[in-house]
Amino acid sequence: MKHFAFSLVVLAYLGFLGVINVLMFLPGNWMSAMGHFDFIYTGDTHNLIHELVFALVIATAAAGLASQLFKPKENFAGQLIALVVWVAMIATAALTNNWVPQPLFIIFGGLTLIATILHPAGLGLFNWIRTAKVNKVLLTLVVIAVAPLFMFAATNINLQTGGEGITIGIDIDHQGPAVHGGNPADNQELSQDMGANDEHEDQEHAAQGHYRNMAAFSFIILLVGLLASFRPRGWRLAAWVAGFLPIFLGTASIVLPNAESSIGLVWSLAAIVWGIAFIAAAELTKEPLSTPGVDKGG
Repeated sequence: MKHFAFSLVVLAYLGFLGVINVLMFLPGNWMSAMGHFDFIYTGDTHNLIHELVFALVIATAAAGLASQLFKPKENFAGQLIALVVWVAMIATAALTNNWVPQPLFIIFGGLTLIATILHPAGLGLFNWIRTAKVNKVLLTLVVIAVAPLFMFAATNINLQTGGEGITIGIDIDHQGPAVHGGNPADNQELSQDMGANDEHEDQEHAAQGHYRNMAAFSFIILLVGLLASFRPRGWRLAAWVAGFLPIFLGTASIVLPNAESSIGLVWSLAAIVWGIAFIAAAELTKEPLSTPGVDKGG
């Protein structure tokens, strides 16, 4: 019965996700009014990295939940992935005092919490931590990523809360028209207009929680990577998620160099290399494990 109730909650999450995706492209509702993916109609990709990251965060939790539909006890790492996602989102929302769009926090965060309570593994979701054997290669890669990801998160939290926008070592592009030639007085006036426009755009991004989402994205990579290094049952999905997220951000930044929060070529390549290395290290881990609650090489 508990398994059935858990499956219903997972299906509800996936069902609501499908409804939200439809609403984004239908006019005249609260989701379409937020303008997600309106680049399809306008051609403006300035917000696209932010929009893709937010969609990917919600989809990451969905993937974790969906992976357990048939064998939740054997794949409970998926539930931990979903829990990590919404803990990170709620923590950054509380830290920055921004809960936009609030209905999604209530729906998806609430369903994830209910699924955790109803999970067939019960306390086994957390008891494995005491006996888990850490993959030292994966843990080392996580440690390497801590500093840049924390700096990236700090930059975005600073932007979200209306700080001075100090990048703390990680470039986040703020795009505006370049000033070339012409009358110096005209250039000065144009620069002032650009500054006012950039400030307005930063406020718009902050109001919609874009920078908050980028900060949560950083924490999710670290926490899911740490989870993968402990190898609970179903841990390979966590490894793939932790590797794919930076690969995605790096690739998106290369394809969309002028989009807000593009991380630049050097950091993009570093993120892609790290993600590939993390996935490769996980796939090369084949040794059998006998510790209770830990996946045996699969």
